[in-house]
Amino acid sequence: MGSTDYHERRIATKDRVERPFVVAEIQTGADVPRRLACQGSSIVWVSGIDDVIEAWSLRDGSCITDIFKTRSARRPTDLAVNPKGRVVYSDHYKRKILKWVKGRIKVVLRFKKWRPSGICYTSGGELIVGLSNREYSQKKIRRYRGRSLRQEIQYDEEGRSLFTPGDLALFVEENKNSDLCVSDCQARIVLVMDRCGGVRTRYGGGHVGDKFNPGCLATDSSCRVLVTDTGNDLIHILDQNGQLLGFIGGLAGVTGCVGIAVDRENRAWVTECHTAKIKVIQYT
Repeated sequence: MGSTDYHERRIATKDRVERPFVVAEIQTGADVPRRLACQGSSIVWVSGIDDVIEAWSLRDGSCITDIFKTRSARRPTDLAVNPKGRVVYSDHYKRKILKWVKGRIKVVLRFKKWRPSGICYTSGGELIVGLSNREYSQKKIRRYRGRSLRQEIQYDEEGRSLFTPGDLALFVEENKNSDLCVSDCQARIVLVMDRCGGVRTRYGGGHVGDKFNPGCLATDSSCRVLVTDTGNDLIHILDQNGQLLGFIGGLAGVTGCVGIAVDRENRAWVTECHTAKIKVIQYT
């Protein structure tokens, strides 16, 4: 039995559930799907390496329900769905966050000196954004209520930068316990932070070590954190304290995962970049 097999089985032992398995899949037309965001439990928005954003539904034979192109003709950096059910995307190059409303693209936020990367909405309707400056020498996280800045997280108590300089993204997600989960792709680490920005724990990939390459992340109703790892072709499942519960990988019928989201039924939706498929995984 290989190491991946062992840890995929271990999820079942610790959480008392069956081994993760694929319950549905969608063959998209996306050119290498990278990002996705769930709208309810049957619709998902997905984007690839081009400027197209599509909405796919599991109902009626997995069909496209909406499609549009980004305003800048560049690929979106990240996707989210706001409390009103509108898809929102970050445009790293134009330094804007935009939304698709009734056939039109509208600006949510624009930045003069900062480039947005990862975005998410909290249960309270706030928008959290990972940001880099133009030179990629500084990074920070901001929390907005509408267009009003409510919080900025950049330094620890000793004035040191919390996030690693470089051109890779900060992906963000707020957990149900109000913790902020951050995938610092440059540092190859996942941070679990309290609401005030204090670091509670750091996860560096467990025994996979140097090969750990975290990307997108998602959380579920039990405060578990799911993180894609392209370096090991796995999805890591962590508890709310950043402790490893196990993995989802090849044994679950999933490989080449880049984007991830969790729906209202605690199912993981993932993008397979090499097959252009979205797969829905039951893991609880």
